[in-house]
Amino acid sequence: MPIVRNVPVARALLAGARVGQPIPPALYAAVAEVLAFVYRVRGRLPQHLAEVRSR
Repeated sequence: MPIVRNVPVARALLAGARVGQPIPPALYAAVAEVLAFVYRVRGRLPQHLAEVRSR
């Protein structure tokens, strides 16, 4: 997995997110950015998203 430096996203996640807790709405975009990157690097979508896309 490549390492990407995104200081604002990292700081927002460290300041406002807690492991095992719901993602605060203010951090949805930051978490979506991280997940989108991971899915692109893996070259595939998670199964539940692939199913939605094929409809």
